[in-house]
Amino acid sequence: MPNGRNADATVVAAKMARIRDPHVRPLNELADRIADSVGLPRGHIPYVDPDQGGIHARVLVLLDNPSTKAETGTGSGMLSLDNNDRTARNCREAYARHGISWSEVVHWNVVPFPVAGIKNGGSTTAERTRAVRWTREFVDRCPDLDTVLLLGAAARDGWARAGIDRGLYVLPGEIPHCSDRGLNSPGGRERFNAAIAQIARSLTV
Repeated sequence: MPNGRNADATVVAAKMARIRDPHVRPLNELADRIADSVGLPRGHIPYVDPDQGGIHARVLVLLDNPSTKAETGTGSGMLSLDNNDRTARNCREAYARHGISWSEVVHWNVVPFPVAGIKNGGSTTAERTRAVRWTREFVDRCPDLDTVLLLGAAARDGWARAGIDRGLYVLPGEIPHCSDRGLNSPGGRERFNAAIAQIARSLTV
């Protein structure tokens, strides 16, 4: 598997130097507030990669919870398409195939803090319920959103629990998480690719 760019510490350092840029500052300040709330050091809730659209993004891509490759200490400390894992790779390659600019998207998790279960495992209902307020606040800080892509059952559940009613278009259907396991589920790769293609079409409008 080709390494994600964040396998290079100099790439990570350059990105981290920009996490307070205006387009991501409000989101990364939220990450710090979440860290304070759950009793973690700041930086242990992964930051939004400044190469994404941040508050100016039109598409919110919601996943479940941070992977070890996003967490500080075991990864880049960022929710990044450049992370050195298969989930990030599958997403960035899909965006490249369909001509989606990273500036049009912002990634977040319905559970932004590390889950209590096994590493890279799924969140619990209780964890998703606990995180509802942060999903709402994240969306509130992104005024240009018009589309939401929910990747996986946990993302769909967390979004439903948040009860956000802002006229956003949520792509329909059971679109899988972009991990290899999700994409290799029956029909998963086809549903994922169709969703990415639909987003690409919507961004030309």
